[in-house]
Amino acid sequence: PVVVHDMSYPIESGKWYRIIPENFDYARVGASHVSRVPTLAHGLERVLFNPGVHYLQDPNSGVYNFNPYIRNITQPEEFDYDKLTPYITSSKDKRLLGYARGREKKFVGSTSSMTHVLSHLYFLISASKQPNLSSMSASYEMMPDNFTRGMRYPASIELRYHDGVYGIDADKSFDVKDSILSILGKSLEMLLTSEPKEFDKYKKENSWKIKDIGEENYHYVEFDEFVLRSQLDCRDDRLPRKTFDLKTRGALAVRMDLQNPEENKGYPVIYSKGQLQSFEREYYDMVRSAFLKYNFQVRIGNMDGIFVAYHNTARMFGFQYISRTEMDQVLYGNSPTGSKAFRSILVLLGKILRTATKKHPKKDLRITFDSRQPNKLRIWAEVIDDKGEEEFLK
Repeated sequence: PVVVHDMSYPIESGKWYRIIPENFDYARVGASHVSRVPTLAHGLERVLFNPGVHYLQDPNSGVYNFNPYIRNITQPEEFDYDKLTPYITSSKDKRLLGYARGREKKFVGSTSSMTHVLSHLYFLISASKQPNLSSMSASYEMMPDNFTRGMRYPASIELRYHDGVYGIDADKSFDVKDSILSILGKSLEMLLTSEPKEFDKYKKENSWKIKDIGEENYHYVEFDEFVLRSQLDCRDDRLPRKTFDLKTRGALAVRMDLQNPEENKGYPVIYSKGQLQSFEREYYDMVRSAFLKYNFQVRIGNMDGIFVAYHNTARMFGFQYISRTEMDQVLYGNSPTGSKAFRSILVLLGKILRTATKKHPKKDLRITFDSRQPNKLRIWAEVIDDKGEEEFLK
């Protein structure tokens, strides 16, 4: 077993750094805006305090457990996404950069830009520890119990230099376009937190009525070399940490064929257990492909857990609340180990980024992480030539 707080890492030639995670802690930066964060609508708050999956429509009687308005999903061509608050990358967030300069921090980042890279660092320090899937039914005894290949694929970030501070952005240089799931995720979050009358305003036929676009709600923290930002999706003041993340989870058939969503709109999620068309399969895949990133996001935002909505892009099937404690038990065995691991990889990332920026001061950099080989992490750093890349991609 790996004892995280006793490990040392060679970051610079001839130098070793011992990481003692107990020596580092988070501190909130700026004022709290939790009171502005929306709450769940349609009676969905009941899911937060009752473990397990909750069907939207009872499969036996056909009775709806929640408002049937949310059964049929509004399609992207019907929704006016221009009326939603636009996303601002870390390197362009003036408030985030200002917090870093005021506290003499070197790097700023957000949950969306950092979690894949943090996963690679976790694989390294944990010796590729596998998640605990012992709670799954007998149907999964012969199924893989490790993280998916997609989690192991190399991950890149961009460091954008701004007056003494580096903004960490996700590397989008080879992205083609957003998938149906990422597009729908924006409108489904609005659906889950809005009453029908309010949500209908965002449909293209009614969106002319919207005059003001609201401000995004963020939680800012400082830790070691970083000031980090997390978007706050939803809240319920009865939860220990009050806020939680919203996750809209596309069903198996949709995820496996993102280029043809129309052909997979008929795939249902109707069973509790089993390898296909079941909530258990969706949970199993989520543990292997997304739990680690979700856990990091929750920790950065000091959130209580995640609220998951299961769908197939055409229809909503059910809901589940998964606490941070449950994710910790599946990923690390317990919450104290999860806390030590998370602190350790953040400190390690800070050392790596400082080494790269020391080698190439005041330059925009692309840094790639690859942990596919067991117990080894390979890192590449290159100076970004925006003009040259634009010419290459023409």
